[in-house]
Amino acid sequence: MDLPASGPAVHAHIRPAADGHWHLKWSNAGHPAPLLVTADGAVESLVQHDTLLHHALPPRPRTCASRSLAPGSTLLLYTDGLVEERGEDIDENIDRFAHLLATAPPGIRLHALLRSLLETVGPREAQDDTVLFAVRIPMS
Repeated sequence: MDLPASGPAVHAHIRPAADGHWHLKWSNAGHPAPLLVTADGAVESLVQHDTLLHHALPPRPRTCASRSLAPGSTLLLYTDGLVEERGEDIDENIDRFAHLLATAPPGIRLHALLRSLLETVGPREAQDDTVLFAVRIPMS
């Protein structure tokens, strides 16, 4: 893209696969890593990333990572506005976010989980956009 602009981005596709699983394929250009919560509550940060999208960098082919999502898994994508706050360590905030996900009550409804995360982890005074997006893979 010949644009004099830049910004972080995650581009992801999910599609049904065999046995109730779904297939996730993504490319990350400097955006906070998506978080994957398994049905048993384990949280994994999907840290694979590619080069930033920036008008000062030459265009390069993008690489993608892929992952199988088991039934009951929840994929969370979020903007840096949720975890970045002036004077705070962003990595500590992401770790706190992941801990809250791992300790969420089993079977919590997705909208209740998202509301709780936003109220608990979200900055007190938003300086940036705050978006939380989740996909839960249905149980077979």
